[in-house]
Parts: sequence; C-alpha cells; structure tokens
Amino acid sequence: MSTQTRTAYGSIVLRVFRGETGDGREERFEVPAVEGMVVLDAIHYIQANYANDLACRWNCKAAKCGSCSAEINGRPRLMCKTRVDEFGKDEIHVWPMRAFPLIKDLVTDVSWNYKVNKEIPGFTPPANEPIPYRMLPEDTERVYEYRKCIECFLCQDVCHVLRNHDDKSMYYGPRYMVRIAALEMHPLDTQRRTGLLHGKAGVEMCNITKCCQEVCPEHIKITDNAIIPLKERTATEVYDPIGWMLRKVRPRQEPAGVTGGETTELGGVRLPQRFAVKDVVRLKSGDRPFARVGGVRPDGKLEVWILKMRGTQQHWKGPRVIGTSDVTNNYGPLDDVGIGSKLFEQTLVDHAE
Repeated sequence: MSTQTRTAYGSIVLRVFRGETGDGREERFEVPAVEGMVVLDAIHYIQANYANDLACRWNCKAAKCGSCSAEINGRPRLMCKTRVDEFGKDEIHVWPMRAFPLIKDLVTDVSWNYKVNKEIPGFTPPANEPIPYRMLPEDTERVYEYRKCIECFLCQDVCHVLRNHDDKSMYYGPRYMVRIAALEMHPLDTQRRTGLLHGKAGVEMCNITKCCQEVCPEHIKITDNAIIPLKERTATEVYDPIGWMLRKVRPRQEPAGVTGGETTELGGVRLPQRFAVKDVVRLKSGDRPFARVGGVRPDGKLEVWILKMRGTQQHWKGPRVIGTSDVTNNYGPLDDVGIGSKLFEQTLVDHAE
C-alpha cells in the first residue's frame, strides 16, 4: 500500500507515542478513513485492531468531560474534537501532554492539579445572607464564563511556566487562575485571596502570552478576563501605597458571624467558616454530634439544635448557643445535605475510623 498519508483506498496515517517513560517512541498506524472521523475514533480503531494495550483516557466523546486531552501535531487539543480531514495528506502525530508526568502512552498523571485545587479557599458568603441566595443578573454575568471550564488541562499543558520548568511550586497555572477569578468575582463571596495569588499561586509568573486562551476548547478568555483582572487586584492590594495607608488607618471590618482569622502559609488571612440558617454542622464537644443552625446572633455566636438519633428516628434538642470555634465542620444547607441517610452514613464512617 502507498506510503502516502491518504491513499486511493481512503486511509490515514497516525504516528502515536508509545511508552511508559520519556524514552518512548512513535509507532506508525494506518487507519481506514471514515467521513466525520475524529482523532479519538482513529485511536479506538488502533486499540481494536492493532494495539489492544494502547493506553488512552476518554469518557464522553462530546468535548465536555476534558478527558481525551493530547498533543496533536504539537498542539494541545481534545482528540474527540479534532477531525482528521483537517490535516489533509499530512501524517497525524499524537503525543501525551508533556507538562505532566507520563503514566503510559497517551495517559499522564494530572493529580497535581487536584492538589492545587484543595489549596484554594472555597466560596464564602456573608454569615447572615438569607437562603436561597438572591443576586442581580448583571452581577453574575461575568462569572458564567469561568464556569464553562471542563478541566481538560490543555491550558496547563501549554503554559510555558509549567511546561518548561520542572518545578510547579511557582505557579498554579491558568486553570486555577480561572477558578480563583470565579470565586473572587462572585457577588456574594467575602473571602480574600490576594495573599494566595501573590504568594503560592504566583499570579505574577504569567507574562500574558495568551497561549492558554488560544487552546481552550470552551473559548474562555483566560488571560483577558481572569488573569489580568487578578493581576490588577493583587497589585492594588500588595503594591499600592495609598491603599496600604488606608488599610492602616481604617482596618478591614469582618462581617457578622466571623470571629478572628488565621494567617496561613499561603499568605494573607484566611477567614473562618461562615454560617447561615439551616446549615448542618458538626460540633467538637463530646461525641462530636451533628447540629443544624437555627440562627446567627449579632455577636457571631450560633443558635443550634443538636441531632439525637434513636434508632432511625431523629430528635433535635435545643436551642443551644455556641461559638464558631466549637464547630469542626460545616456541611452546608439542610436540604443539600439530606438529613438522615447521608448523616447516618457519615456517622458510620467516622465510627469505623
């Protein structure tokens, strides 16, 4: 058969990386062309007919799960969204993402991203904000774009700060600038993350090349709408001398329901948990019972009803006034937690531990 990429019989040639270390190599495969075929289809054909042990990560095949990320002819792309006919008669080179440790063939270890995500303080509404939350549409529009992220990590892969340095301690990467921006620009969020951005998150490491923005399959304007606003916010907080003087003269007043704060190794101040009516919490005292918040007092203390289980029946005892320091976990609103089955399962797990 002809060595051309696309022969008279209608076939395409893929050169796919194979190996479990950085010393792997490309292998050549010739695959019958099908109308509308994408690279992931070709990889599946290779798995079924030539190399059953070819490792490839995928899930939805609809460009929504972000699993099938790879480098196709040197460009980070989703295999399920990349049509083979756009390459004409050229060979198609398929490699794993090079910014992350290789596991095997096209599969890489992206677990570092999830560790970074845990270091970002979550959504923190005001303590006495009534539930359900009410916001004006114009205040929430800018947050919608950030929520489109499918965590394909193509932006992380193309970022030269992460890609070209064997040290990911300097910068969280574009994906987590988007996550922080979604939190910082939420109209009800009260947490401050500029200390984290200036410190461990390393927003200053980005030099605005917009590579991440170019490869995003959801067309999120990562640089323009996330990274640059965060840089401006951080510069104002950290370097603006007028702002520094004003903060000295008029210290920040924390909202009701918040007592004290702790300095973290990530820089800045991380505020304690916020609480609202109907939140399900776990107390530190005694056998660490569950309770639900009945009210948040002006002095920040909580009125709670403590859960007493008698077999499968729930009994709520209270109200009892406690401090926020007496709470070890806040599980969120009562309706979301699903009092009964979920808490009962949690109790079993805790007793097993």
